Amino acid sequence: MKRLFSIALALLFASTALADDHEGAEEGAKLKELIARVVDAYGGESLTGITGYRIAEKFLTLTVGQSHSPTLQEIAESSQVLNMDMANKRSAYDTWFYGRDGGFQGNTISDGETGTAVNHRTKKIGEAGNADPYVFAGGTMRTSDAVLVYELSKTADKATLGEDAMYQNRKHHVVTMPFPSSPDLNLYIDAETFLVSKMLRNNPQLGALDYVFSDYRKDKGITYAGSTQFSIAGAPNLISKQRKIEFNPQFAEATFAVPEGFEAESERTDTSEMAATKISDRVYHVGQGNAYTLFIDTPTGLVATGGYAGLANRLEYFREQSDNFKPLSYQVVTHHHSDHIGGLAEALSAGAKLITVENNVAALTAGVDPAPSTADFLLANNRMTLGDGRNRVEIYEVSTSHSSGYLVVYVPASKTIFIADHLGSPFVSGTPVATQGTVTMLAALDELGIDIDRISTAHSARIFSMKEMRDSVREYSANECLNDRPVCALAAN
Repeated sequence: MKRLFSIALALLFASTALADDHEGAEEGAKLKELIARVVDAYGGESLTGITGYRIAEKFLTLTVGQSHSPTLQEIAESSQVLNMDMANKRSAYDTWFYGRDGGFQGNTISDGETGTAVNHRTKKIGEAGNADPYVFAGGTMRTSDAVLVYELSKTADKATLGEDAMYQNRKHHVVTMPFPSSPDLNLYIDAETFLVSKMLRNNPQLGALDYVFSDYRKDKGITYAGSTQFSIAGAPNLISKQRKIEFNPQFAEATFAVPEGFEAESERTDTSEMAATKISDRVYHVGQGNAYTLFIDTPTGLVATGGYAGLANRLEYFREQSDNFKPLSYQVVTHHHSDHIGGLAEALSAGAKLITVENNVAALTAGVDPAPSTADFLLANNRMTLGDGRNRVEIYEVSTSHSSGYLVVYVPASKTIFIADHLGSPFVSGTPVATQGTVTMLAALDELGIDIDRISTAHSARIFSMKEMRDSVREYSANECLNDRPVCALAAN
C-alpha cells in the first residue's frame, strides 16, 4: 500500500511539474510575442539597430520636499542634453538647473571606462564620480519611452509578464524589466497601440515613481513620446516643456572633447569611509559620503544635528571614537527638506526629542515613518539654549533663500556652528563656490552677531573657517549658463 501511495504521489508531482512547465512556456511565448509587437510599434529594426541617440529636454521642476517653506510649492527649471554614441562607446551629459538658489551647470563626458566632470564656471576638469552613463544619466534615459523599449529589446529574456491592468480606462499589459543601476521598471503597455503609456518604479526612500508618456511623434521612423510627466509618491515633480529626440544623429567631435584651456581640479577629500573630526573633547563631526552629523556632549546627554539617513551608524562610530556612551537626548532638525529628515526615525528610536520650529512640524510628521507624536517635538522658535556656561549649545532660527524656519546650531565654547546646504566643497582646500543660499546665510549669521571660527556642514567632511565663507561670498556672481553648449540654448528658450 505504501509503495502504491508513493507511486501515486510521484505521478502527481510529475503531472504538476509538467503543467507548470507548459504554463510557463505558454506565458513565455505570450511575453515574447508582446515584446515583439511593442518593439514593432516603436519602429522595429529602426529602433533595435540604432547606433546612438540625443535627448534634449526641458522641464518645469516642482520642488517636492525641497521648497522654501513647507506651505508653498515652488517651481524651478531643469534642462538636459544627453548624447549617447553607442557605436563609439562614448557619452556626454550636459545639465542646467535654475531655482531659488541660482543656476547650476553640469557636464560629464565618458568613454565607458573613464568619466570626466567639466566645471564650466571654474574652468576646471576632474574625475567624474562614475563613468557609467546609466548612473550619471540614467534619470534622463528613464524619461524616454523609446529608450526603455530599446533596453527592453536587449533584456527580453529577463523580463516578466504581470497581470493586465486598467490605466486611463484602457487595458494595459504590464511588463517588468531590469534596468542598469535601478530597481526593476514596470512598463504599462496599451493593449491596442502597444505604446508605453506609463512606467512605474519604486524607490526605497521616496516610494512610487510614475513616468507618464504622451504626445507621440517620430524621428527616422522611430516613435517616441514628446512629453513625460514625472511624479514622486503621487505628487508632480517634472512637467515637460520641450523635448526632442534624435536617433543616429551626427555627433560633433567637440561634444565629447574636454574644453581647451581648462585646468585639472585640486585634490578631492576622500569620503569613502566613515570618519570623525574631533573639533573639541565635546564636539565631533562624523560622517561619510555626503551625510554628516555634529555630535555635541552636554551634561544632560548628546545633542545631534544633521538628519540624513544613517544616523544610527554615525552615532555608533562617534561612540567608538569618543568613548562617549551618553544617551542621544536631542536631534536638531535644521530644516524640513525631505533628504534632511531621513534619519529622524533613527533619532526617535534612540530616545531623542526632535528640535524644530512650529512651521515645520506638519512636514516632519508627514515625512517621518513612523510619524512622531506631539510629545516627540521640542520647539525652538527664534532661539533656544541647552545647558549653561561652557557646556551650553545655542540654537538660532534664521531664514535664507534656501529655507525659512531654519535652525543654526552654535557651540560657543569652540566657536563652532553647524549648517546644511549653504556651504560645501568636495576639495581638500580652496575657496568653496557660493550660491545665493551662501550669500543669504552669511547675512543671517552676521545679523546674529555670534563669534564663529569653525563651520561644519551636513554634506562636507571638511571644516570651513569663517574667512573661507566670506571669501566664497565675495567671489560670488549670479550663475548663468556659461558657454555655447546646446543645453544653454535649450535653457534660454
